[in-house]
Amino acid sequence: MRAAEPTVFRQAAWGAILCVPAAALLVLWVALSFEFPIQVELPEWLDWTRGFLIVAIMWGGLLLGICAAVLITRPSELRRELAFRGFAAERGLLYARYGVQPPARGISFAEGTDGTARVNARNRSRGIPELDGSQSRFRANFALSRGGAGVEPDLQIAVAGYTGGKNDPRGPRAAFRYLQLSVPRQLPHLFIDSVRNGRLRQILPGTLRLKLEGDFDRHFVVYVPEGYERDALELLTPDVMASLIDYGREWDIEVVEDRLIAVSNRIRRRNDRTETCAMLLFAELVGSELVQQATHYSDPRAFRPRTQVAEAGQRLRRRSGWIATVILALAVAIMLGYPFVLGWILDS
Repeated sequence: MRAAEPTVFRQAAWGAILCVPAAALLVLWVALSFEFPIQVELPEWLDWTRGFLIVAIMWGGLLLGICAAVLITRPSELRRELAFRGFAAERGLLYARYGVQPPARGISFAEGTDGTARVNARNRSRGIPELDGSQSRFRANFALSRGGAGVEPDLQIAVAGYTGGKNDPRGPRAAFRYLQLSVPRQLPHLFIDSVRNGRLRQILPGTLRLKLEGDFDRHFVVYVPEGYERDALELLTPDVMASLIDYGREWDIEVVEDRLIAVSNRIRRRNDRTETCAMLLFAELVGSELVQQATHYSDPRAFRPRTQVAEAGQRLRRRSGWIATVILALAVAIMLGYPFVLGWILDS
């Protein structure tokens, strides 16, 4: 580690030193705000600045604490980087601390529900820049990649961290590990939700759920666009389903445009090697099965059936946000109005 970054342990030492003034400022902030553990009496000429001092001390302690945490964890982060770098060299992959950011595509990467989603999908297929405001909302940390002559690699494994604003669309997760793999052609939008890491009922309506044979429904819930049930069965052959159960039962799988995306909740350093190896194996086995089905797939509804997907199959329909808002408002109104209604009933 010293050879890679000679000052890494010196930075950690400075971080430990900064913890002392950060802790002192925290104690002072608590004393000024809550008079605990001691009561701090300010001189009369300074007492009028108590409010300003409380805010300034709070932010000063917070900034010092953040700087201390960053410096202290630097050796651990460097060790993680070196492990990824060595793994990439062993497997013939490219490594970048911050890789190519995935575009706002599909549910996992927080694509919006307005009309720009379809426009951007069409632009990406033609190599045209996306519309303003539709850029990636996730950073690709500790990214491994392979292939790809264009902007996006053919294979990418990374830890995604949300970077969008408070008014931007959000996906089911703010941080996750993902595999993104290219397939030969555009495919209908499918979401294969693993029952082991939560459900997406709040995002996708139950009317889009597809029942499949065998034990597959015990491990996954499959959502397909309306009218594309037979297309999904054509892509999700028994061999593909068996491979998904064997190698991807812990992950959510999304097929959107010409990409296969696998999403894992395990983002910690201790899961790096096992999850990365599992995703590479998944890409080799499940990816090859799906690639074979995609090669023969054709959408008769599209203008060019062999290369395109009709508009109805390009995106899954999502639950409307206003319905959830109305339900929440009704629940609040019932809770607030229940005592008055009960009192009126008892009085009458």
